[in-house]
Amino acid sequence: MNALSCANMALADYDQLIPLDEVIKTMKEVGASIPRSLRCTALGGLSITPAARKIENEMKHKPKK
Repeated sequence: MNALSCANMALADYDQLIPLDEVIKTMKEVGASIPRSLRCTALGGLSITPAARKIENEMKHKPKK
């Protein structure tokens, strides 16, 4: 859905209201304010669910091409 929305905005000549550099700076600040254990990193968020751990284990043991 996100990709489709972005494509629609690009095709419609969408005029962004907030410059990209400001969005990036703000997102970095917000991410830094969240405790590491709550971020979707290897330390928290969805990456510590049993399903994610299973995927991680499968990827580690998958033969390299």
